[in-house]
Amino acid sequence: MSVKADLGILPTAQAYFAAQIPVVVVGGGACGLTAALAARDGGADTLLLEADPVPQGTTAMSQGAICAAGTKDQARLGIDDTPELFYADVMAKTEGRTDPELVRFVTKAAGPAVDWLTERHDIPFSVDTSWKGLGHSRQRLHGPPERTGSDLSGRLVRAVEKAGVDILCSARAVGLFADAEGRVTGVRIARPDGTHEDIGCGALVLGTCGFAANPEMVAENIPGMAGVATYTWENACGDGIRWGAQLGGATADMTAFQGYGSLAVPQQMLFNYNFIIDGGVMVNRNGVRFSDELADISGQGLYVHRQPDHLAYMIWDATLQDRYKHVHETKQALSLNAIKFADTVEDLARALDLPPAALAATLAEVREVKEGRKADPFGRSFAGAHQLSPPYAGIRVTGALFHTQGGLVVNHDAQVRRGDGTLLPNLFAGGGTARGMSGPTMSGYIPASGICMAITLGRLGGAAAAKVAAR
Repeated sequence: MSVKADLGILPTAQAYFAAQIPVVVVGGGACGLTAALAARDGGADTLLLEADPVPQGTTAMSQGAICAAGTKDQARLGIDDTPELFYADVMAKTEGRTDPELVRFVTKAAGPAVDWLTERHDIPFSVDTSWKGLGHSRQRLHGPPERTGSDLSGRLVRAVEKAGVDILCSARAVGLFADAEGRVTGVRIARPDGTHEDIGCGALVLGTCGFAANPEMVAENIPGMAGVATYTWENACGDGIRWGAQLGGATADMTAFQGYGSLAVPQQMLFNYNFIIDGGVMVNRNGVRFSDELADISGQGLYVHRQPDHLAYMIWDATLQDRYKHVHETKQALSLNAIKFADTVEDLARALDLPPAALAATLAEVREVKEGRKADPFGRSFAGAHQLSPPYAGIRVTGALFHTQGGLVVNHDAQVRRGDGTLLPNLFAGGGTARGMSGPTMSGYIPASGICMAITLGRLGGAAAAKVAAR
């Protein structure tokens, strides 16, 4: 749909509400779908509005993982984890530059949200034991059976439909109605044929995407990523953030984002980072490494972008290939002939169009580092990492902007705060619309925190919206 959401905040007197719904949710990603479930569980008739023909958003483009602590599946596996440990990990990853109150209530509520979705709504989350480190001191990444965002999105949609929530697709919100006190009274939507409809509400949950697909907002807030490749949903234009701000809502950490350093090109697909975590390395077009590949998984996207032709190459071997051949991204890459295989380093270099001597020297140095005969020049610890040996494999990737992390400031109910700390009467936010817990930079992002924020704030906001609507 090409309608631009630029109507902003409209006076209620201009509305003609065709229907009045207690809770309206805007956005059909993980946040919006979870909010709709929570509002319905709270006894509120709920309508979910989605701009696209099918609810997907950036959730469907992700790996579908949520980080959460103290879950029942962790207990089943004997993983000793607590919200306090989770909180400490986030604060360490952000170097204390994020909002401790936000991190405290999110890390406390994430585990119960996962268990609630599993037990009440038949979405079987389980711990992904192949993920480790990268800021998490425990194995706490949970995912649906297929370990993909599309699987998570599909299961959430089915749960919402089963719960009796009405989903209206191809209905893009293009403006909000509000009174003089900032109370949202309804939403104006645009249909594909160009017509508009006004829907009244008692409470509104904004679960829209961030602004990664809005070049103007990216240039204004994250100038260092202006012009960088984006891997995000086309409707990630920051509509919800702008509407909340126009109502007086505060924003924070608008400079934060999640980058991604392993977007396969030209296939334009995310590639799994487990190959790097378990001992693989990344080189540039000159066949040399350029970073500690594990120090900053989000920042790696920018580091790759800074390399010649904005390209890098992930290198691993047959042992790791066999270890992760079951992963969805591996199967997808194989089907697209994105992965190149070779019996020798020299043959792999030729297959990837890299200088053979340079690549051979790089892998020889990595072997010496792993054997403890020299220190890694980038400070990477290869403790416990697999030692690469022929035959080898590799894939060409680029760095990309995945999604933004800044947004509206919310309280423990996901209710939007004004700049003076007071609350907007009936507006709630999550997903890409709300501030994340990454702090102000790209480096504070901890893996799977995007879906964590979406589901956790979605549940909190939906439940609170149902109570407000009932009043």
